[in-house]
Parts: sequence; structure tokens; C-alpha cells
Amino acid sequence: MKRFSYYIAAGLVGIASFSSCTKDFLEKEPISDAKPDGITAEPLLEGAYGNIFDEYYTLDFLVNGDVMADNAYAGGDNAANFSIDKYTVNANNGNVKRDWSYLYTDIKNCNIVLTYVPEIKDRALTEERRQQILGEASFLRAWHYFNLIRTWKEIPIILEVPGTVSEMFPSKKGAEEVYAQIIKDLEFALPKVRQTVPNKTLIGKGAVNALLAKVYAQKPNPDWAKVVQYADAVTALGYDLLPNYADLFLTATTNSVESIWETQYDGSVRQNWLTGMNTPFMWGDWKKFNIPSHTIVKAWDAEGDAVRKNASITYVNPSWTDDYWPKPTPVIFKYRDPDAKSHTFRLRYADILLMKAEALTELNQLDNATGAQFYVNKIRKRVGLGNTPATTQAALRLAVEKERQLELAFEGQRMYDLIRTGRAVAVMNAQVDGNGTPLNYNVTADKLYFPISQDEIDRNPNINK
Repeated sequence: MKRFSYYIAAGLVGIASFSSCTKDFLEKEPISDAKPDGITAEPLLEGAYGNIFDEYYTLDFLVNGDVMADNAYAGGDNAANFSIDKYTVNANNGNVKRDWSYLYTDIKNCNIVLTYVPEIKDRALTEERRQQILGEASFLRAWHYFNLIRTWKEIPIILEVPGTVSEMFPSKKGAEEVYAQIIKDLEFALPKVRQTVPNKTLIGKGAVNALLAKVYAQKPNPDWAKVVQYADAVTALGYDLLPNYADLFLTATTNSVESIWETQYDGSVRQNWLTGMNTPFMWGDWKKFNIPSHTIVKAWDAEGDAVRKNASITYVNPSWTDDYWPKPTPVIFKYRDPDAKSHTFRLRYADILLMKAEALTELNQLDNATGAQFYVNKIRKRVGLGNTPATTQAALRLAVEKERQLELAFEGQRMYDLIRTGRAVAVMNAQVDGNGTPLNYNVTADKLYFPISQDEIDRNPNINK
């Protein structure tokens, strides 16, 4: 396959969309069959990690996971977000276009690492470090594909730096094939990555095991025994719950014992946009995005869960008027650092414990000593709540679902939980506003996934084959 120095530059910059590369590819002549001179491994990996700061991972993941679900309303003034909130998304939606573009750019940059790093001859690069880099890039590629297949029902699989025109126009693959590739990437990564990492922005064995647990739960034919296996592997690495739930979201608690993988921000070059877009602490008194829903507030109140409620939302008296709330109006509080340094969890231990509880429920291991009840109660105990009253499999399914909603609100999880449990249509069609008036989302199974962007359909003649 021809090698092009253009793709190396794109990997380091990490800003052009994968689809835009199609045009550039067709306009460029191959330089040589060999790896471009002067390329070293670490900058390529840095380029792959840098994609976690794009708009998908700093903004849209929360819209897709919480606004599309029952945790938040769109807020703000973005028409694309409104249509996601109200289930009127079509192929011309701007978020649909950019999320697809970002995620395939992210994959392209991982493919650059996985293509070139095995060939790099650099005396400063040990074989051990080479293998670690390949493992980290393989995990990142799996992570991006996981987010794609949870959002679109069918997607192309691209595993190399494209070298022919046919490779630039791939057809879609079904969920089972995509999940098989994700698992393959993670199994490749697991023995290669470090057991411990200098900070939790980097990928170690905890992150790989955690994502494997989530993947085996989310795929079309879940393997609950595998979920338990990989959740236990995370526990064996020494992760634990931070004693005070509210401390999770303080800047001072980056790299905590609960954090498995997180994105950290410096407040200047890399600001956490969720602070400015969602909270009252930055960027002035303008209408905030992702306003907490009546549903999530009622859920905390019904459970007597003041700890997680007060750590997750705060009330403000803004100059603007919200579509669903009187003043004072709730806004997200989890990303609260006024200098936009709040870290964003990608994987944390409470999520994995609740995944294990879900798996044990499906395996009908329900007891309060080692079964599903034990793990639900462990999460509840941290925030001062009593044991779950759920004892049957049916009741525990709902109990785990509820705990995940209360625990992980505004972390981009809820929509995928509802899809995984098969309850998304019923839950979303039951939504009401603060006065009890039905919101009439009219959700169907097809509306749970984004359509492919019309631009991509026009650009790729094979996309619907």
C-alpha cells in the first residue's frame, strides 16, 4: 500500500475531517512506498490523544448521551441540538455531520500510529515503548468505534491509512461486525499497555478492561460473564470509590482512585468547554446549554438523593428565560472550575461496578453478599442512601438503571443505557414537562440512532451498500 506523508501531517494536526481527506487524496501523487523520513512515534501518538479535545468529546458526547435521553433539555440556541432533543434529526443536521467527521478523523489518526509505528527505526524508541504505543492507539481506535456504533446503527470499518480509491469509499458494516473489531482491538491492546500510567489521561490496563466490560454489555448479543470478568479485572488493579461523591468533580481530585480514564484541561490552550457552555461560572450570563430535565431532578428528589443532586446541579437566577423552568433555573454543576480546568471522566469505577451489577442481574445472581444487590448498595452507601428494596431480577434491572441515571448524569451515558436495556422508546415517550404535560417525542426504534449525514451519502457512493 502506498504511503503518503500527507497523512502523517494530518495525524499530527488532527483537525481535518476524514471525509475531507478523500478530496486531498485524489489530488496528491504518491511520494514513495517507504515511510516518510524523520517521523517519530511519540508525536504520532500525541496526535491520536489530541483528538479527545475535539468538539465531539468536549460538547456533543453530552448532547448525544443526556439531551437525547431524559436527563437534559437542549437549552442554548443551537437548532441542531434542538432537533436531537426533540427527535426530529435528519441527514442535514449539523451535529450529525460534524460528529461523524470528528470520529473518523480520530480513527484515521489512530490508523496512522498503527500503520507507521511498527516500521519506525529510532534508537530512542525501545521495543517495549513501541508496543505500548501500539496498544494505546488500538484502544483509542476501539473507543472511537464504540462511540460511532452506539450512535449510528451501521458504520464503515476503516483499519488502515487508505491507499486506493476503493478504500476511500467503504460500505457500512452491521453492529455485530463492528463490535467484533472493537473487541479485537482491545484484546490486542490489553497485554501491551502499562499497568499503571503517570496520569490518568493515558491508557493503562484499567481503561482497556473497563471498556471491554462496557463493550460486552452493549453489543447486540451481550456476554454477561465477560462483563463480570473484565469488571473484576478492573477491581484487581486497585480502583475504588472516592469516599465523598462531590469531590469527584473538583479540579484537585484529578487522577483519583476512582478515575480510570479522564480528560484533563489546562484552562488556556485546552479549556473544558462544558464549563462555559453549561455552567454559570464562565463566559457571561447567556442562555446555557444542556439544562437539567424535570425528570432527573424528580428522580433525585424521589430517592432522597441530595448528595448526588447537589453535586450535579445548581440553581441560578439568570437574565435569560428557559423553555422548561421558571427561575431559579437548574444548570449543570459537575464541570464547575471557573478556569475551565474541570476534568471529564471517560471511564470511572462507579460505572464499572454498576455494569457488574447489571451483569449479575442478567445472570440471576441477586443476593446482597456477592450478587447484584451488593454492588447497587455499595454505590448507594457512598451517598448516604439505604439498601435497594429490589430483590427480584425484574426489580433489580430497574434498580440498576436508576442508580446509573442518578450516579452518571451529565457524563454522556444515559441514552446508551436505555438503548442497551431496550427501554429507550418507552421511557422517552413517557416524558412530561414540569406541569405533567406530555412532551410527545413520538420516538420509534429507528429514531434512537442518527442518520448518516447527507454530505457523506453524496460523497461516498458505497455508504448505503
